[in-house]
Amino acid sequence: MSKKDFSDLEDQIRDTLKNAFNAIDFAGLKEDINYRTESTLNEVKTKLKDKSQHFNDKMKNKRYNPYRNAINTTQKDKNQVQRYIAKRPVGSISGILYMTLGFLGTGVLGTLSIGYSIFTSFFSTFSTISFITLGLMFSFFVLSIALVLRGVNLRKRVKRFKEYVRTLDSHSYCSIEELAVAVRKKNKFVVKDLRKMIDLGMFPQAHIDDKQTCFMLNDEVYENYLNSQEALKYRNEAELKRQEELNKEINDPEKKELRYALEIGKNYIEQIKSANDAIHREEISTKLFRLQNIVSQIFNYLENNPKKLPEVNKFTNHYLPITLKLVNAYKELNDQPVQGDNIKSAKNEIKNTIDTINNAFEKLLDDLFGEIALDISTDISVLETLFTQEGLTKNDFKK
Repeated sequence: MSKKDFSDLEDQIRDTLKNAFNAIDFAGLKEDINYRTESTLNEVKTKLKDKSQHFNDKMKNKRYNPYRNAINTTQKDKNQVQRYIAKRPVGSISGILYMTLGFLGTGVLGTLSIGYSIFTSFFSTFSTISFITLGLMFSFFVLSIALVLRGVNLRKRVKRFKEYVRTLDSHSYCSIEELAVAVRKKNKFVVKDLRKMIDLGMFPQAHIDDKQTCFMLNDEVYENYLNSQEALKYRNEAELKRQEELNKEINDPEKKELRYALEIGKNYIEQIKSANDAIHREEISTKLFRLQNIVSQIFNYLENNPKKLPEVNKFTNHYLPITLKLVNAYKELNDQPVQGDNIKSAKNEIKNTIDTINNAFEKLLDDLFGEIALDISTDISVLETLFTQEGLTKNDFKK
C-alpha cells in the first residue's frame, strides 16, 4: 500500500469520527445525565428517610412499650419456677436407650428364632439342645419386648412431665384437676404420677395437699398452705365453740331472758331516735337525746351485769312503753298543721313529763351502780386500814 493510500485512509477515519461526534446530541445527553442523577439522589433520600423513621419507631416502642414490665415480670416468674423443675427429667435419655435396645433385640432375636426353627425343622430333628436354644432365644425376645415397653413408658412419662410444666407456666401451684385435663388422665392417676416424679427428683421440692386437690411446686408454697390450713382449723374451732356457746345460751332460760330484754331495749332506743329525728324542735330534741342516752347506758350496764336483770325488768316492761307512747304522742301532735290551745297544752305537759322521766331514769342508773360504789368504798377503807397498820399514811410520816 502506498503512502497516498495511508493518507486517504487517515482522512476517511477523521471524517467518520467528526461526523459521529456531530451526530451526538451533547445537550440532550447532559440533560439526561442530570435527570438520572437527580432521580437517584431522591430515591436514596427517600430510602434513608424511611429507614430513619423505622428506627425511631422501633426505639420508641422499645422505650415506651406498656407491656414491657409485664413481660419482664412474667419471664422473671418463669425463671423462678424453673429453679424447682429438673432440667433433664428421668427417662429423657434412658427411655430412648431402652427403646433402641429393645427394638434392636426384638428384630434380631425374632429373626434368629424364626430362622433357627426353619433350619432345625428341615435339616434335622428337634433335640433337647434345640429346645433349650429356642427357649433362650424366646426368653431374650421377651426381654427385648419388655425393654421396648419400659422405654415407651419412660418416654410417655417425660411427655406428661413436660405437659405438667407447660400447664404450670409461671405459677408455683396448680390444681390436680387442671393437670389431669392437660394430660387427659384421671385425677387419681395424676396424683400417683406426680408422687412418682417427686420421688425421682423431677420436682425436687414439690408437695401434694392432704385432700389431693392441689400441686405445690416448692417448700415455701407448701409452708404457706400449712399455715393457712392451721389458721382455717383455728377459725373452724373458734366458730364451733361460738356456736356451742350460742346453743347453750339459747337453751339457758336466764340468758334467753337477758337476750330478750336487750333486744326490747334496742328496739325502744331506735324508736325514740326515730321520733327525735322527725321532731324539728331544739328544746324537745335535746330532752329526747338525753332520754335516748340514759336508756342506752342502762341496757349497756345490764349487758355487762346480767344479775341486775330483775331490777331492770320493771323499767323495761312498764316505764319504757309508757315513755315511748308519750314521745309518739308528742310527735303526732307536733305534726298537726293547726296548733290549737289543747295541742299546745298537751305538748307542754309531755315536754315537762319527759324531764321527770329523765331524772327518774338517771336515778335508776345511779342505783344500779350503787353496789359498785359500795364495793369501791369498802376496798378504799380496807386499803386505808392496811396503810395505817403499816405506818404508810401521811400522819405517820410526820411523826
